[in-house]
Amino acid sequence: MSSSSTSTLITERERLQHVAELAGAGLSTLPELVSELVDASWAVRRAVVASLAAAEPAAMPLLLGSLRSSREDEAKIAGLVDALSATANPIDELVLQLAEDHNVAVVCDAAQILGRRESARAVPKLKELTKHPDDNVALAAVEALGRIGGKEALDCLLILAQSRNFFRTFPTIDILGRSGDSRALETLLDLSTDPLYGAEAVRALGRLGDPSAVPALLEQLSRASGGLVGAIALALVAIRDAAEQRFGTGASVEQKLSNSAKPSELRQRLALGLKRADPAEQLALSQVLSWLGEESSVPLLLGLLRGAPAVAQAAVQSLKRLGPVADAPLLAALPSATSDERRLLVPLLGGKRSARDQLIECLADEDAAVRALTCDALARTADPAAVPAIFPLLGDADTRVSQAALAAIQTLGSDETRRLALAATSSPDVRLRRAALRIIGYFGYPEGLESLLEASKSSDEKLREAAIAGLPFIDDPRAQAELLRAARHVSPRTRTFAMRALGHTAGDAIVREQLRAALGDADAWVRYYACQALGRLRDDSATDRIALLLEDPFGQVRVAAVEALAHLRGARAFEVLSGVLGTADADLNRAALLAVGLSKRAEALPQLTQALTSSDSATRLVALSALAELGLPEALPAIARATRDPDEGVRVSATGFLAARSDLATTNELIALLFDAPTRQPLIRALAKPGPGRCQAIANALSHADDAAAAAFVAALARMQTDDSLATIRAALTSNNDAARRAAASALVALQDPESANALQRAALTDPDVEVRRICAAALVR
Repeated sequence: MSSSSTSTLITERERLQHVAELAGAGLSTLPELVSELVDASWAVRRAVVASLAAAEPAAMPLLLGSLRSSREDEAKIAGLVDALSATANPIDELVLQLAEDHNVAVVCDAAQILGRRESARAVPKLKELTKHPDDNVALAAVEALGRIGGKEALDCLLILAQSRNFFRTFPTIDILGRSGDSRALETLLDLSTDPLYGAEAVRALGRLGDPSAVPALLEQLSRASGGLVGAIALALVAIRDAAEQRFGTGASVEQKLSNSAKPSELRQRLALGLKRADPAEQLALSQVLSWLGEESSVPLLLGLLRGAPAVAQAAVQSLKRLGPVADAPLLAALPSATSDERRLLVPLLGGKRSARDQLIECLADEDAAVRALTCDALARTADPAAVPAIFPLLGDADTRVSQAALAAIQTLGSDETRRLALAATSSPDVRLRRAALRIIGYFGYPEGLESLLEASKSSDEKLREAAIAGLPFIDDPRAQAELLRAARHVSPRTRTFAMRALGHTAGDAIVREQLRAALGDADAWVRYYACQALGRLRDDSATDRIALLLEDPFGQVRVAAVEALAHLRGARAFEVLSGVLGTADADLNRAALLAVGLSKRAEALPQLTQALTSSDSATRLVALSALAELGLPEALPAIARATRDPDEGVRVSATGFLAARSDLATTNELIALLFDAPTRQPLIRALAKPGPGRCQAIANALSHADDAAAAAFVAALARMQTDDSLATIRAALTSNNDAARRAAASALVALQDPESANALQRAALTDPDVEVRRICAAALVR
């Protein structure tokens, strides 16, 4: 670091210290503290803002006075607005007085502060300011109302949107779209047909995410022109994604398009839209084209393969969604496709026997990535007839290709594979010989033993490795004898291969003794794999000898010792592992945590629970994995608590472990968590896993849930996609809880559940809750 950089850092640290001193001095230094808002350093300015926000209540009138009178510097103004917005002091009445100022800039700042503070008491004044003659003031008031939300604020915004006053309507449209409130639907649909506001209203409908808008958008699409086509496509995709995010499926949106009475008109409009679409619109248009489910969409999607990478990938996904409809055009396109296009097309044809011959042609493509992808695609056809064409690629100079070819041949098998592999053991191409030896070992061809034995004595170490790796899978005493000989080879690398291979044998007394002796080998990696092999063979008699390696000078050996002990079931192994917990060696401690989890012993629970309190997030993550591996119901509360861990990785893992279980105890934990955090999507997805008693438990929770929790519980039920979960949602439509009925109505509308049509119609007319009536009526009209 240069001396000037060091000087700058020191100066900044000194200025931060000065800010702290000013903040601690109280009101007397407040003007000087405010003056620091113009400092060139962002860190210093942020420290000043934080200090002002935390200042005593008596400082607030002074800050508001400064905001009114000191208008010479934008940085100072922005800092004061930030501080006043963030302070916990009760200042709303003072800010409302500021909103009466004659200076419109001050009034704008006041509106911004009230909005950021989400001050419900400010709504009447903000409604008044939306009629202010100055457009900037009106805009600030509109944005503030959008932040505050609630019925009164939304009612005002709806009136503004309907006013057709450009400087009021236009910004309000965006806010209505972001409100998430379905009461905005009718107004936005009305504006979507207006030439001036149409495109913006359509985009807002996408942000609103209400499936009830889809029929109207499709009707518009059938006659749309210009940029509106792309906007409608973006909106449809956004609505579909919102439904999938909330209910686990957006199929109802796709079905409305595929069931449209005007598929040809829609496809023509989408094709026209592609000609002038930007990349984001192309992404959306490609998805919407796939929903039509027509073969006529395929040429349009193939054209997008030449677009930007994101667009091309979206086109691939759309072609995939079309399914068999796209097969014939894809097969026709493959022979003349470029390598770039083949990289995208070949995976789409994987698993299709009808594509075998076209795919085999791609094995000769000059692009190694295409050759590798083709090997994988041919493997998925499950057609052994492809093996002879793939076999030469075992010697491909590109490692990706040779490995893909090996994996494909191992997947396909066949008698031809046996013949080719045995013949290739005498090939002059060393790469091909190594691959052939791996195939012989993988399938355990007894006819290949002589080739394995010969290669295991080769001077080529890589050839020896391939041969030794295959010997455990040949049922012949000579194979094991050769492994024991290799275990005493002069080359440490060869001894390492032998240790790994011995771990895959039946593990008779001679093998185990050889592995135990190798624990004292001079080479660390030999000791490492000997540990692993003894653990795999469950050699409890080696426990104490393995335990000695916990003091090995090489870290990987110490960790291997812990992992080996994890596979041993004797009391002594658990005793040794318990003694390792809490060691200063972090890697060793984490390995021991996982090991005691694998032990499945109830006595490990206190140690693992204690490890969840570690200050190290990596240790907490490992302890969590170990608790999940332990599989005890008593571990559930600790795992549930970890969903609130300060580290995101720990939270995600804890939720994932809960998602892997479906018992009633886990259900109750997830329900309790969702009552506290109803917007946590991972928790909703975890609760969506079907399990015994889960639907009934959710039904019980719905009876006393508020709007947010009810939405979360119904979303989980919708994601289950079972008869019981759908029946539970239908039953919630008759609940005594208004929130449950609102959530159920929204879900049944989005899911397009035909059995609920009559119930929704009744609810639209007779439900005691106005919002339920509105949701149902809006859906039935369309």
